[in-house]
Amino acid sequence: MTYKNLIFALFLSLNALFAQSEREIGASFNYILSANVFPNIISSDAGVRNLSNEINSWFGISADLRHRIKNGYFLGASFEIVNKKVDGFLTQTISNRLVKIPVEDRYKIYIAELSAFFVAPFSSEKWEVYIGGGVGAYKGNFTKRIHDIESEMFKSPISIGIQVMSGIKRNFSKNLGLRAEIKFRDPIVDVESQFKSNIINYNGYIISVDPTPFKTRVNFDTITFVLGIVYSF
Repeated sequence: MTYKNLIFALFLSLNALFAQSEREIGASFNYILSANVFPNIISSDAGVRNLSNEINSWFGISADLRHRIKNGYFLGASFEIVNKKVDGFLTQTISNRLVKIPVEDRYKIYIAELSAFFVAPFSSEKWEVYIGGGVGAYKGNFTKRIHDIESEMFKSPISIGIQVMSGIKRNFSKNLGLRAEIKFRDPIVDVESQFKSNIINYNGYIISVDPTPFKTRVNFDTITFVLGIVYSF
């Protein structure tokens, strides 16, 4: 085959590929069953360092773009934001009196994922069943507020993890559809913070807070349910 013939064959192949191509954009609501939260994994106290709390019902939103590279195969990129607020109390004994100080923990996690998908051969024009998987990057922004003082984040490294999923899509028309997915992933997100001030004035009580940095860890070792709308073009 001559050089010109090779270029011509490559052109025809690319033209056939993109002629069959199809893109999807989607917007989804995500529900994460639970996560294990470690309040301070760098504490000098082993009991505090190993302490974890299971927090249920995390919610997020996501947007994604998928591109059909050949019949039955898609590549996709998505961005997701997960938010969670947890209210509680810090209990202190002052002058033989039990004082409960309000505490608010806010967790925000940013997730970017690249995935590949395979559409099952028994799928139809109305129903598509698929499986997929890929790699994700995760970054957190956590704050803790104790009455009138708030922690400040100063270190939040990006962590890398893998994910697998299965899903089904119902096409209502050529362009519009509804998608439901189950996703399995196990990311670990660490955030190191420090309180701006270490003195709390609560109802006339002066209370000291440890000013040393602390590192909070969130681990989603569970299932994520995804429900969204899809526009194909």
